[in-house]
Amino acid sequence: MKIKFIIPFIVVIFIMSSCAKRGTPEGGPIDEDPPKVLREVPPNNSVFFNDQRIRIFFDEYIKLDDINSQLVVSPPIEKSKYSIFPQGGASKYIDIDINETFSDSTTYVFNFGQSIKDNNEENELPFYKYAFSTGTYIDSLELDGVINDSYSSKTEELITAMLYPINDRFYDSIIYKEKPRYVASTLDSTYFKFTNLKKGKYHLVAIKDYNNNFLFDPLIDKIAFYDDIIEVPAKNDIDLSIFREEPSFFIFKPFQNFYNRVSFGYRGENDSLKINILNKNFDKSSVITYEKDKDTLTFWFNEFDYDTLHMKIKNKSYLKEYKLAYPKKILEEDSLQIESDNNNAIELGSKFILNSNIPLKFVDNNYINILNKDSVTVKFSTKIENKNKVVFDFDVLPNDKYSINLLPNSIVDFYGNTIDTLSYVLSTKKTSDYGTLILSISSLKTYPIIVELLDLNEKIIKTKYLSSNLDDCIFNNIRPGDYNIRLIYDKNENKSWDSGNYLKKINAEKTIHSIEKIKVRANWIIREII
Repeated sequence: MKIKFIIPFIVVIFIMSSCAKRGTPEGGPIDEDPPKVLREVPPNNSVFFNDQRIRIFFDEYIKLDDINSQLVVSPPIEKSKYSIFPQGGASKYIDIDINETFSDSTTYVFNFGQSIKDNNEENELPFYKYAFSTGTYIDSLELDGVINDSYSSKTEELITAMLYPINDRFYDSIIYKEKPRYVASTLDSTYFKFTNLKKGKYHLVAIKDYNNNFLFDPLIDKIAFYDDIIEVPAKNDIDLSIFREEPSFFIFKPFQNFYNRVSFGYRGENDSLKINILNKNFDKSSVITYEKDKDTLTFWFNEFDYDTLHMKIKNKSYLKEYKLAYPKKILEEDSLQIESDNNNAIELGSKFILNSNIPLKFVDNNYINILNKDSVTVKFSTKIENKNKVVFDFDVLPNDKYSINLLPNSIVDFYGNTIDTLSYVLSTKKTSDYGTLILSISSLKTYPIIVELLDLNEKIIKTKYLSSNLDDCIFNNIRPGDYNIRLIYDKNENKSWDSGNYLKKINAEKTIHSIEKIKVRANWIIREII
């Protein structure tokens, strides 16, 4: 009898313990499908459109990601004239509420780019667009192309391509003042595509629109333009190069922290800049220097007695006069400071450089000596560049060591100050520590060209100027590493890359970048065909 009751009891306990066990439920397959549009109200591609609300229904909860950048409305509608729901949440529908008077017989397109994603797995519904027409039909013509940066191999995202109809209302400066008829965006690529275009003739420009106002601001925006009129439908291969214009010269209000110098912020080209002090007792000696990597210049002059400083600034057609009161704040005068670009080493093929914080008057080589590791005197020459840089030119030999000694009176600044004794010890590497790159440049019909050896951050390492296809392009003494090549068609033969100008219809000088990285190894000769 006891056994009959014990066995059922054990079975019950086993069943109950099994039910109490924690387990991990097996889920279904991961959802990889994008959201699906179930219906649109009014229907997509509606004609005679006059509604104020559009509602788009989906089969699951969706969210809008980066909608302010991704959404492109063409023709443009002021952002204050419409609203989008949801923003910051999830919903099974999108509402577009519009408070705008539409143009007659016009096709409008809301292109959502890559903003629509499902709420859970963030599967993307790419480039969904809703179109409607206020006329009798939907325009359906298309135009596409690519936009690349004119100088860099890396092109910024979200460049806006814009079309302006060529009609009696078109004028050269329209891109500064009026919004385009059609817009498209490169989003995260270099490719753009206009859809739902009307047949006609158009002017095509593209801008990196930092203000998001569909107007070209030359002080901050980059621009590209197509040279010819585009007639839609078109078979053109559209390839645009975007550039930042060199702004017109302007100088900002000066500031003065010392009695004997004045600093200015400025923009634009400064090659013809002249600054004059108009005070009668001024001795006429002065120097202009430019801060490295900053749009700031300093005008240096010998101290003299003045209550108010009268200055005239001229640069080509620019003319401005300023009056500055004698600075009340007394600041400690700068002492002459010299720094070296080299850190106990010098690369083969390079030069030894010293930088000064004050403009320099002269360098006296009689107070300078350079010795190699065998204590043999090395012949050298010096020159002052950019008013505050001393460049030493001497034969830099492999596997050597140089001792450079500068005595007082070797370097004298604009104010007549000199240095204390300075000494530098520099060593060089062996030739086998470097690589050599020989480039064969084929299929080019236009010369001269500038060949730039770039590191992967596009810093210029070395440069060659080739006047014809008979010139050799050899880069010696290159540190091992990965490099790229940039070719520049030097159209105006000034040995530098030049940007463009929209109103003058001048495009930036054309550049070509190597497709693959070039790997330089120590003690190797690398031959590459560009």
